[in-house]
Parts: sequence; C-alpha cells; structure tokens
Amino acid sequence: MSQIEQPTIQLTYHDLFMCTQYTKLHMQECIDNNAKSKYGQSNEMPIIFRDTLQGYLGEQALAKYLNYKTVYKRYDKTANDVLGYEVRTVKYKYAILITHNDDKPGFYVCVSFDADKNTATLKGWSDLDRCNARTDNWRDDWKWPCFGMPEEQLLPMSDLPQTKELVAHRQSSKNGRPNV
Repeated sequence: MSQIEQPTIQLTYHDLFMCTQYTKLHMQECIDNNAKSKYGQSNEMPIIFRDTLQGYLGEQALAKYLNYKTVYKRYDKTANDVLGYEVRTVKYKYAILITHNDDKPGFYVCVSFDADKNTATLKGWSDLDRCNARTDNWRDDWKWPCFGMPEEQLLPMSDLPQTKELVAHRQSSKNGRPNV
C-alpha cells in the first residue's frame, strides 16, 4: 500500500485536550463500576491512562477524517467507536491491526499514532471476518493471544465501506443538523 492511501491526520491541542478529558471520564467510570480489563493489561494507572488516551486519539483521527465531531459517551460494549467503525490504535509506525475471536463484527480501522508529531496515520482497514480468517496472523506468542494483521494486508482507506451511521451523519450534516 502506498503512503498516499494512508491519510495522516494532524491532531490539534484541542483534540489532545478533549481526548484527555474523555480518558479521565472513562477511567472514573471504570473505577466507579469496578471494571476489569478484558485481556489482562496492566493495572498501573499511568499505563492505563496512556493506553486509553492513545485509543481516544485514534478515534479522534478517524472522526476528523470522516468530518465528524466526537462527544464523550459512556462505555457500552455493544456500541462502535466512531460512526459504526471500530478503531485500533498503536504507537508504532509499522502498524498491526489487532483483533480477537470475541470482538464484535464490523469494520476495523488501524491507526498509528505519533506522539512526537501529534499525528495519526490511518493505515487501512479490514472487516473482522477477514482479520480473523487468516490463521497465519494468529499470534499466541504475544502476551495476549490475538490476530495481528500486518499493515500490508490492510485495505486502503479510500475503499472503506460506508456504515449506516456514516450515511446518517452525512445526511444530517447536509440538512444542517448537528452531527452528534
């Protein structure tokens, strides 16, 4: 896949501020509900904060790409991240889309976040069935077994299918209604 097919989104200080606020709200909600990590990630607060913020920044990048204004929503395991899409954000330039057998069906977008430049590169996407059908991508040698689809197997963002949520957002935007 060429670099042209991997849009890079410049995140602003406002984006960072809003995502930091979302992270604080999410973490407080987890504390209040005694929520536990599904895959046994670290229980150290600084690491949880960093990883959660990274996720929100990836979601913000996709939202900007789709011309959508994000708002904080309480955690709901049945809801998608952004307009019907799932977002997986990594901090590495070479990105791997990580999925699991029990993830919800849908379109997964892989984002690589560069904290030094405040940029997020949309590396590509795949649907969950395609991600999890490739047994050569199964990684049981990682800390938490999962499927890891390398970025060269991802489909270009220009081919990302429209979800019903994206179509509704675009229609409401044309009609002058808020996009939240």
